Amino acid sequence: QKKGMKLVSLAAGDPDPDLIPRKVLGEIAREVLQNQPKSVMYTPANGIPELREEISVFLKKYDNLEVSPENIVLTIGGTGALDLLGRVLIDPEDVIITENPSYINTLLAFEQLGAKIEGVIVDNEGMRVDLLEEKIKELKAKGQKIKFIYTIPTGQNPMGVTMSMDRRKALLELASKYDLLIIEDTAYNAMRYEGGDIVPLKALDNEGRVIVAGTFSKVLGTGFRVGWIIAEGDILKKVLMQKQPIDFCAPALSQYIALEYLRRGYFEKYHLNSALLGYKEKRDLMLKALEENLPDAKFTKPIAGMFVMLFLPEEADGIAFASELMEKEGVVVVPGKPFYTDESGKNAIRLNFSRPSKEDIPVGIEKLAKLYKEKFGE
Repeated sequence: QKKGMKLVSLAAGDPDPDLIPRKVLGEIAREVLQNQPKSVMYTPANGIPELREEISVFLKKYDNLEVSPENIVLTIGGTGALDLLGRVLIDPEDVIITENPSYINTLLAFEQLGAKIEGVIVDNEGMRVDLLEEKIKELKAKGQKIKFIYTIPTGQNPMGVTMSMDRRKALLELASKYDLLIIEDTAYNAMRYEGGDIVPLKALDNEGRVIVAGTFSKVLGTGFRVGWIIAEGDILKKVLMQKQPIDFCAPALSQYIALEYLRRGYFEKYHLNSALLGYKEKRDLMLKALEENLPDAKFTKPIAGMFVMLFLPEEADGIAFASELMEKEGVVVVPGKPFYTDESGKNAIRLNFSRPSKEDIPVGIEKLAKLYKEKFGE
């Protein structure tokens, strides 16, 4: 930008603010502030009861998930949910099994609490559950304590892949066999373009093994900071005990806005019937541009979420490529390597399609392909 070059960013991890009904949210905010005195006060630590009830209805309708409002704790976004669960569950030296690659901020949060991260390879159907069992056996043979499995089964960040139903069932069977908890991060469940038969792990859970970290960040915007935990029994009690002294409550104004957004049917009207179509169009543009410009390259084809993972040739350095791409072509991408739990992924590049404009996506991919061909040939 200092050189006067217009940057095209394919690096974000956000929804598009122009696909969020900001004017409608502004009208709700004004009404709430004028008419609801509680909107500027603390709420109960687990969130306002009316919103927990609406989320319960929402999850049943859109995720085929039956959950009591009593088992929902509202948090400061999905990040707050995962941080809180980490604080409750992790002891130093505990092993957390995650997808490899996985969301870097969650990995860092768990590591800061003293956890050791062990990754299991992801393919186009999600975590390789066959390799997961090998990993569990290996860790148990070493006498290591596995605390839980962390997964983003739908629209996985950074890969963009969605775990198949067969893999979901197999994952739950393994968790039962080895008596393990699962944390299911559902951040992208509201960003599904195909795969209507896919249901959350929690909806298949008959043993209370799955703890959910959810969020409205991809629907209302990442600045709203309204997420939730779904938990039961002692874990639920410990979550509430930990939460109060840390942050007391999720933002009251955001909670009341989310409540009205759901009550008025705006999720269907503005997200499912409008924004989601916009994101699908952008995804299709990115995949089309990749297929036309880099037909022989390997990249994921997401049915949910915000990301495509592009793989450069095997020996390529994704970090160096991303740096050169920005310097030469003014296109910003995220190297995939930091998302990996081991030394793999050096040739991976994460591309985001939710945030850039429809005009910028093909331009960005064409410029990326130009540098790709210069460096690696056709």
